Amino acid sequence: MQTFLELSAKYVYEKYKDNISDLCIILPSRRASFFFKNALAQAATEPIWSPEVSGMEDFITRLAQTDVLEPINLQLELFDLMREQDPLLDFDQFVTWGGTLLDDFSRIDQNLVDPGKLFEYLSEAKALERWDPKFLGKTISPTMKKYFSLWDNIEKTYRNLQKRLLKNKQAYTGMAFRKVAEDINRIATETGCSKFIFIGLNALTKSEEVIIKALLRQDKAEVLFDSDDFYMEDGTPNRAGTFLRKYKSTWKLPEWRWQQNLLLTDEKEINVIGVANASMQGKLAGQLLQEIRSQDKHAQTAIILPDETLLLPVLHSIPEEVPNYNVTMGLSFKGTPLFNLIDLLFEVHLTGVTQLQESGYKVYQYHHLSVTKLLTHPFIRRYELYLNEQPAQAKYHGFIQQVIDKIVTDNRVLVTAQDLLKMGKQHPLFETLFKTWADCDDIIAAMYSLIDMLREVYSHQPNTIETEYLYIFYTLVKRLDTIFDCREHKIGVRSFRKFLYELIASTRLPFSGEPISEVQIMGMLETRALDFENVIILSVNENTLPAPKRHESLMPYDVLREFGLPTYAETEGAMAYTFYRLLQRAKRINLLYVLPSDTYGSGEKSRFILQLQNDLALRNPLIKFRDLTAAVEQQQTRKYDEDILIEKDAQTLEQLKKELQKGLYPSHLNMYINCSLQYYFSRIAKIQEMDEVEEQLGTDKFGTLVHQVLEDFFRPFEQSGNPILAADVEQMLQQLPDQVKSEFRKTTRGASPDRGMNYLLYKVAVQVLEKYLENLKQSDELPLYVLRLEDTLSAILTVQVGDEEIQVRIAGKADRIDLTGHELRVIDYKTGKVERNQLVVKPEEVALHFTTDPKYDKARQLWLYQYILQRSLQEQPEIILKNASHLNPQSIAPKSGILSFRNLDAGVLSSEFNFVEDDNATPKDFVAASEELLSDFVRRMLDPQEPIRKTNDLDVCQWCPYRGICAR
Repeated sequence: MQTFLELSAKYVYEKYKDNISDLCIILPSRRASFFFKNALAQAATEPIWSPEVSGMEDFITRLAQTDVLEPINLQLELFDLMREQDPLLDFDQFVTWGGTLLDDFSRIDQNLVDPGKLFEYLSEAKALERWDPKFLGKTISPTMKKYFSLWDNIEKTYRNLQKRLLKNKQAYTGMAFRKVAEDINRIATETGCSKFIFIGLNALTKSEEVIIKALLRQDKAEVLFDSDDFYMEDGTPNRAGTFLRKYKSTWKLPEWRWQQNLLLTDEKEINVIGVANASMQGKLAGQLLQEIRSQDKHAQTAIILPDETLLLPVLHSIPEEVPNYNVTMGLSFKGTPLFNLIDLLFEVHLTGVTQLQESGYKVYQYHHLSVTKLLTHPFIRRYELYLNEQPAQAKYHGFIQQVIDKIVTDNRVLVTAQDLLKMGKQHPLFETLFKTWADCDDIIAAMYSLIDMLREVYSHQPNTIETEYLYIFYTLVKRLDTIFDCREHKIGVRSFRKFLYELIASTRLPFSGEPISEVQIMGMLETRALDFENVIILSVNENTLPAPKRHESLMPYDVLREFGLPTYAETEGAMAYTFYRLLQRAKRINLLYVLPSDTYGSGEKSRFILQLQNDLALRNPLIKFRDLTAAVEQQQTRKYDEDILIEKDAQTLEQLKKELQKGLYPSHLNMYINCSLQYYFSRIAKIQEMDEVEEQLGTDKFGTLVHQVLEDFFRPFEQSGNPILAADVEQMLQQLPDQVKSEFRKTTRGASPDRGMNYLLYKVAVQVLEKYLENLKQSDELPLYVLRLEDTLSAILTVQVGDEEIQVRIAGKADRIDLTGHELRVIDYKTGKVERNQLVVKPEEVALHFTTDPKYDKARQLWLYQYILQRSLQEQPEIILKNASHLNPQSIAPKSGILSFRNLDAGVLSSEFNFVEDDNATPKDFVAASEELLSDFVRRMLDPQEPIRKTNDLDVCQWCPYRGICAR
């Protein structure tokens, strides 16, 4: 296969052999220039002095003889000039559109637009926007006035910017192009080039056209195009030839070099392969490369990445049999772990909030999630490990994890910089990360400090990629430090981040490789003027290839069209040409795309694939077109048992017995009945839930809050033995809001009840407790004697299990035990809704379902409380009745009840436990019947034939902390 550059090099060598070193050869890119030099060296039959070979932009910059400034310098210059027109212009707002305005200026100059006419047209268009019959004769609002004054000031700023740059012999890209275009006749006579040869160009700007045409008229230029009949036909709708068709018809070249008919006549294999997800493309590209190399070890292959984020997946998939390959695009710094660390650092400082303290001072606080993400970053973790290895730093060993744990323990939703420094023992790392940033000087100082500390860690591990990351990041910070140094206007954190991220976006980590390697990994634009026999293009999806339609200009679309400025249509035409030109000489083409998913608009095939399938492949019978789908081949399958069974071996049974001896509480009983595996994880395996910072009151904490407020109100009466009277309840109602607020802060470990969801929950708690106390004040429960609060009652039950007697401690923690009249009650508070029908237990269902069915959980709780209460009254009545010595224990009717705060009108809900003999007529003694049921449950619990397994009731799994283990 003869490539376009080989054809061009041979032509140039044969035609200009005698004075080849006097030529200036211009190609689309530096990459193409390098390949052309190599092709020219191969075409030359004898040693020659190389001509001057360069990319178009380098060529223009050299002719302009000016320094092209970096975008950041230009934006700062632009801001200074715009402040002269509008002293109130806000810098943070300016940076959001300043870069786009500079791009517009550059496009205006590159396309030789008359700025006077354009800005006049633009101001008239904006004046029409300003005119509205509704506002006729009325003054324009300050916001509208500011908007229109901006457009009035833009032309003045454009002129002033040009003057300032020209004075300093500086320019932006478009300005350099305009300068050369307007003075090309003089420049052409003074340059040392005898002839200018333009090779493989397309989508030229107006200034490039003017330069080339002027040189052609002076017979000082020759143009070599690479075109194909397929997209050069008259009347074809194919956008790939939009520009070249225009040049061919209007430039009146003596001869059009070259137009071939390769796409319609060459034999080609085109495979369109759909893959399930983006990352799978890298793996498939590696397999396709291996297949190509197995057929021809020296096959010229290009792997093209329109989406640069796929570079690492592709590199990891290159087969080991390919020892040499060249990566031309470089790894984006934005994809490195160090960028992720810097991003997290900015997130900490930009998502903090200013809170007014009780002292009246405003304090800047960081959000716990941002702080935790930053402190758990691999670079910071690696720094902690490094410190742990230093004996001299013993007091800092493990200090980062200690800070993370303390934030969780104290439930610190928001943490001040001062608190973080204190928790971090004033270590320099915490000074660097969390010291408040006032302006860009603070940020730059923090960046330098962070680089130094991390360099200290990785310098002990030579040749690590992390060292490369740190060096490149240091150069970026140094550039910004140089640019922003000594400026009167201090750059804010948000603006500094924008400038830094712009630099990072254009920064690549270079790869070293053989430039003329048989395998090239490159971006789409780097393929201009290059040819490969084997082409693998990834991400051939709409909105990736071609890129989405974006209007990246401050000017309206109609203004761009009116003045011949490029729009997305021209961008798509240029990309179409790059795509089809790459296919012209290729023999084997693999186009990978991501298959459609459930997400709207994702996974759509590129229009290029559809054009190949429905046009080119039908017109060229020698094209073998295949539409394929990549399938993942399962090498080894493992059977997954959905159920989790834990056999009750001797060790497990021993653990269960110990747990029963510690105490069988109502919650444990219900947990085992609901899901024995959950009981195992919680009580036997002791797998604890992960503590997390709670930003708002959870349902469990809400219940704790309500319990605690009532306990605080009732505790003095429990201690004194005095009954609660209506006047006491009235006093509680007056104290209620402050009491709830106080307990709120204790329960949530400092979270404020003054805003957001917490404020709503605070109001709900006040409302619920207010209603309960109002009901209590008017009820016949008063006078109410409070006997015990938050106290654990227990009774020992001896259970015969086989040949062994097990001493089971039946226990329960009562929220409240009280006495109203002659009724002794153990009461359990529920913040959820409980209804009376949930507590009904039919006598005939007791033996069958009462200790097996999850629906009886509330009734079982009351049953156990009542059983323990009756046993306690029988065995130690004085402990229960210490505040009710005026009553005879025999006259007391013990019962249990639930107080549902979402069903307060129902009062205290209780359940009737009418246990009967098998004939369903003879009543059973409550205690004896309860012990019989409990003994049966314990024996079932200790039955080795009944394994521990997960429940089939998915409702139970909904709030289970272990559902991840069970894959629920």
